[in-house]
Amino acid sequence: MFRRLFLLTPIFIACILAACGGGATPQLIGSYPRGSETGAYTASEGAPMNTLVVYNAYLELEVYDVDSAAERAKQLAYDYGGYLASSQSWYQGSQQYATLILAVPVARYDDLRDSLLRLGTLKSESTSGELINTYDGSNGWNTFSNITVQLRPASVPNRAVEAASNWIADVVAFVFRLATGLFWVAVFLAPPFFMVVGVVNTLRWLIARFRRP
Repeated sequence: MFRRLFLLTPIFIACILAACGGGATPQLIGSYPRGSETGAYTASEGAPMNTLVVYNAYLELEVYDVDSAAERAKQLAYDYGGYLASSQSWYQGSQQYATLILAVPVARYDDLRDSLLRLGTLKSESTSGELINTYDGSNGWNTFSNITVQLRPASVPNRAVEAASNWIADVVAFVFRLATGLFWVAVFLAPPFFMVVGVVNTLRWLIARFRRP
């Protein structure tokens, strides 16, 4: 009997070792992006730390006045710390078109984009992103995004509606200015007018009094 137990002992030991080895948690290989095991990747965006996502956009806008919208777009770029990288304008028949490439600090990209959308009606938009490292000192203020804006004239019905709205606004503004001007004329001329009327009436009364027999 002891001999049988002696012979079975190695088998028991092997089973115990196998059971212990099977219960261990296997190590995953390649379950994280390269470098993430050192904390180089953020949990929220999946982008490495010490990197910056630079977005570039293309906007196609339909506007009432292409030339005026182009000037406004350039001014908006300057207001947000950017500049006009390039511009091009051309005519198709009697209608003007324009394309502008605006550079803006990455930190003000959203602000400029939102302001540009208010210039007209958005017809199409595309966005791309580029991941750059910041070890060389790059940040959201010294790194620039590009926003390409293509401006095209609004369709005839829309232009007619905008023209009518502008005409009504001009009429209302004219009436307001006219009423304001008449008010101030009345304020400044009323006292002298009543003084003159008073003097004339006084003179007429005196003349009539002296003419009585």
